[in-house]
Amino acid sequence: MSLKLIFSPNADQSDIKLCEDYWAYEHDGRYVEHVEILCRQYYIDYHILFGVLAECQAYLDDVHCEYCGRPYKLDVPADMPYVRKQSSWFCEPCISFSGGQLTVGR
Repeated sequence: MSLKLIFSPNADQSDIKLCEDYWAYEHDGRYVEHVEILCRQYYIDYHILFGVLAECQAYLDDVHCEYCGRPYKLDVPADMPYVRKQSSWFCEPCISFSGGQLTVGR
C-alpha cells in the first residue's frame, strides 16, 4: 500500500497513532466495524474520532491525476480498492480548469 499521511501541526502523538490505525483498514467490507473497534480501543465516541481524523489527510502515492500529477486524496480508507481499479483519474481542479472537458474514468 502506498499511502501517505500528512498531519496538521496541531496533531499530537496520540492523534497520529489513531490516524495510522484508522488508515490501516484492511478493505474487507467492514468499514463500520473498523470504526467501532477503533472507538472502543481508544475509548472515544465517533464524533471525537472524526474530529481527530480531520487533523490528517491521506493520499495514494500510486494514483495520480493524469493531467497535473496530483496524488489522489482519500476521504475514507474503504475507497482505496475502488480508486485503484479506475483506468484513469482527473482531480477536480483540473476538471474545473478544463471546463469539464476532462472526465473522470474516461
